[in-house]
Parts: sequence; C-alpha cells; structure tokens
Amino acid sequence: LPDFSNIKPNITLTDVESFEEAHAEATKYLDSIWKGTPNAKIDSPFGKSGASNSFKQVECLVGGSILYDEVNHIYTNDAGDVYLSGSKYADQFETPFNMEAIAGKMAAKSGVPVQDIIDIWQLKGKASAEFGSAVHSALEMYGKYAETAKKLGKDYHVSSLPLIKKIVEDFYRGREQEKAIYEPMVVDHKRKWAGQIDRLLVTGDKKCIIEDFKTNSELTDKKIEAYTLQLSFYASIMEAGGWTVEGIRLHHLDGMWKTIELMYKE
Repeated sequence: LPDFSNIKPNITLTDVESFEEAHAEATKYLDSIWKGTPNAKIDSPFGKSGASNSFKQVECLVGGSILYDEVNHIYTNDAGDVYLSGSKYADQFETPFNMEAIAGKMAAKSGVPVQDIIDIWQLKGKASAEFGSAVHSALEMYGKYAETAKKLGKDYHVSSLPLIKKIVEDFYRGREQEKAIYEPMVVDHKRKWAGQIDRLLVTGDKKCIIEDFKTNSELTDKKIEAYTLQLSFYASIMEAGGWTVEGIRLHHLDGMWKTIELMYKE
C-alpha cells in the first residue's frame, strides 16, 4: 500500500469568523481525507465529528458535558459545533494590536531591525504568560488540595519555589474559611457558550462570586472592561444553570494582591 504519511494538505477557508471555527472546519476536511486512504481501518486521529483527538468529554459544573480540546482551548458538542469561550467573547470588543505595523514605525525611527523589536515583544509576552500560568497552577493546587495534603501529613499543595510560595500564601492569608471551586468548566448549550472559571467562591446554596486571577503588570481601563465582559459571560452561564451570582471580581497581582470589584454586565 502507498504511504500517505507525507501528505501535507494546504487548506484555505473563507467565511469563518474565528480560529476555533476554522479549526473545526479544517479538521472535518482532514477527517474525510483520512477515511479515503488505506489508513481508514485505523481510527481517524481527528476524532468524531471532525474534532481533533485531543478532545475529551468533560462534565461541567453547570449545563451538562462538553467536548474540550485542552491544547487549543476549543469547546465543541457531539455535532462538532464550536462554542464561544469567555476570552473570545471579550476579544470581540477589543482592537487587535498591530504588531508588525507598530514595530515597522519604531524600526524606521530607531534603525533597529523590525524582527528584533517583534522578538523582544514576543519573548516579553511569553515570559509574562508563563509566569501567570505558574501562579494560576500554584493557586489552584493550594486551594484544591489543602485538605488532601493535610490527610497525607505533607505540604504537597504548597509550591516548592520560594517566590511562588510567597505569592500563594499571601493570597490565601485570611481566606482559610472560604469555600471555593477551582477551574470549574461551565456550559450553556442553548447559546453555545462555554468556559472555565479561575475561582468560584461559593457563598450559599447555589450562590457564588466569580473570581479571576490576573498577573499582568498594569490594569488599564480598557483591560478592566475586557475582563468585566469575560466574567459577565461566565456569570450569565452560571445563572442560566440555576445559580445566583452575587458579584464578579479580579484578584490582581502587581507586587502585592489587590482585589477589584467589577460590575456584572447582563
């Protein structure tokens, strides 16, 4: 049989409004190619309904279950419909940063190569994102597994990195009695909305405050507006699932923790 492993199709899509939609459509096409080759006797790596094999069925806190691609942060149902996420919902209201154009203007004035400027920005962004991910993971680990660690008689829930450990302990100081759910996935199948909440503070029977951790260096009014929209998106899903949302807030790390109460936009 011929070897099809070196096939690299180039797929051009029109009339798509987002990466998620393009990804879903492209994987459906790749799935159809796979089924037309001798490899069809092997399960398609693009999964059912055209989804990639990284999709997993996840039971959500509200709304039922969803297929989730953790690598690409894509939510779909069994039919392959791509759901709108909280971050993408907020992105709709922001003007994209035109990196190439701005770097070009700076290069023309300074004589510094455009690519050097872009590389600096990309590395800076990468460092910030990776630091933020590390803090998020450490906060989740501490909050979710404190009781488990206590039963084991070990501080497994505490980061071994001194800087991260201090950041996490500073946040939880005075919050020992709070009941919270970390990284719950929520979905509204009617609107095809889905997302993951950093911290859901449970305040009563099906009552909550939606919280988000931010580690970026500054919070401009524009960023706060975007975060307000994102958390309002989650709040709307929670309320559709029968919960009462009593507030939305940011916990911002900029040397020290600062809590910012936001106005829920229905």
